[in-house]
Amino acid sequence: MVLPQDMLLTGNQAFMNRLFPFYLQIGPEGNVLGMGKTMEKLGLVRVGDPFFQDFKVERPLDTQTLEAVRRQDSSLFILQSLKVDRIKFRGQMFPDETHIYFLGSPLINSFDDLRELGLGLNDFALHDNINQFLFTAQMHLSSLRDSREIASRLEKSNKDLQLKNSELQDFAHVISHDLKSPINLILGLMDLMRADMSEKKWDDFPFYIDTIEERANRMGQLIVGILKFSKIGLTAAEREAVDLNTMIRDIFSDIPKDEGLTIEIQEALPTLYGVRVLFRQLFTNLISNAVKYADRENGKVSIACKDLDQAYEFAVTDNGPGIPEGQHEKIFELFQTVPGQETPGSTGVGLAIVKKVVSYLNGSIRLDSRLGEGTTFYIQLPKGE
Repeated sequence: MVLPQDMLLTGNQAFMNRLFPFYLQIGPEGNVLGMGKTMEKLGLVRVGDPFFQDFKVERPLDTQTLEAVRRQDSSLFILQSLKVDRIKFRGQMFPDETHIYFLGSPLINSFDDLRELGLGLNDFALHDNINQFLFTAQMHLSSLRDSREIASRLEKSNKDLQLKNSELQDFAHVISHDLKSPINLILGLMDLMRADMSEKKWDDFPFYIDTIEERANRMGQLIVGILKFSKIGLTAAEREAVDLNTMIRDIFSDIPKDEGLTIEIQEALPTLYGVRVLFRQLFTNLISNAVKYADRENGKVSIACKDLDQAYEFAVTDNGPGIPEGQHEKIFELFQTVPGQETPGSTGVGLAIVKKVVSYLNGSIRLDSRLGEGTTFYIQLPKGE
């Protein structure tokens, strides 16, 4: 979307103020050329001010120049006022050939925020998130019948909050523990390198450098895995028909594998209806796990599917070393791997992602495994529309 410059000329000022009362028009030199009536009312910026004198781009990260803003065309922006540190704005930047237009609204959490800013409902456009928030809040308040219903909701919210806090503490613990290991090893190697440098011993330096690079890469893989894990269930992607025949073959072609690996894929896999990226994450992690642990010399991985009337059951099988019975539940926990079966690049994140995606899709997962005979993961997914 690119806004024509003449939309912001005087003749259309009233139109813009009704539609985008918090808009900013930024000129080619980075100065503010115009603003909406409510932005002007807040007094956070004046016409002629350099944009980056009054605002910091908090999101996207590293967006502190006009060139960087233009590269983020149509991304979600969060602006932090440099004059009043508690005021932030959320919206989008739309550049044309010469100007950049910010269209957004302040981040408001409560009626108290409105009062503190000296704003009322007439200061917002009808499509602003604040109006949606206020309207929804008012509807919820009007639907509360008595104090028992309120108490019930508060009790449930409190239990949910306690559960989330517990999950957050566990998540933080495993992250800090697993990230400390490569960091501590790198720091230890740096101490050894310093000692060898003082004595002019250079023979071990290639080993030090290779090991540091390996641990740094592992830490990067962990961080990527953490980000993937944290985003499951938060996607706003559109639901669509997903042809698994094409998707699974693409996944196999993208995954590094030994030349001797045999792959068997059932000829007619179903088409599922849902969020494409979730199916991609689910099957990528399952297949990557199977390929990783398949027999090194005569590896074999197979994908099959059964129609169970109300659901599809997928079976992903490898002929690897198998999983001890006592580990069948533990392997779905974050950062957990089977002792003695760790492989290069293994982070213990993949199956945790699988379990979370399956849960999000209202499905189920189980496994059948015997030591020395391989493993089969069974995933049941309900049929979509």
